[in-house]
Amino acid sequence: MYKKATGFTLIELIVVIVVLGILAITALPRMVNLQTDARLAALQGLKAGMQSAADMVHPIAIREGFGSVSRAEMTIEGDKIKLAYGYPAAIAKENWANLIQTTFVDGEHDANIPSEWYFHNPGGNEDGWIRFMPKSRKSSSEKCYFTYFEASDTEPPRFEFTTSGC
Repeated sequence: MYKKATGFTLIELIVVIVVLGILAITALPRMVNLQTDARLAALQGLKAGMQSAADMVHPIAIREGFGSVSRAEMTIEGDKIKLAYGYPAAIAKENWANLIQTTFVDGEHDANIPSEWYFHNPGGNEDGWIRFMPKSRKSSSEKCYFTYFEASDTEPPRFEFTTSGC
């Protein structure tokens, strides 16, 4: 009696490996774009939360008489919020952590501390701007961040995105 061979032939195995390789090469760029899209969506979500918080703080600051003051501080729900012309100042830990209930860690100095969001402000708190990065891009040198510019006496705050490294 002859035993019937079972299993795959070498040719069948090679064909399957080639087909899987072609599928992987085709899907890889899409997977990379998904990560980029996720980082961009996270930045947009943080920006939207910050914009909403700033829009809610501003009328209260005007009512309290801080709308035209370059530097002020007021208390909202027990949290001290530093202001620049009635909008939140560019201070991550004190202001934004309280306003949108999240944690920010300095990405340049404390990058080994786990956090959802990192910030960088090389000029210090009085500089008038601050950068925010997602946890996968802890440094502003990675070009995946947005910058919050404080309000001035003539303009509301603004956000600028740098996303070439996302």
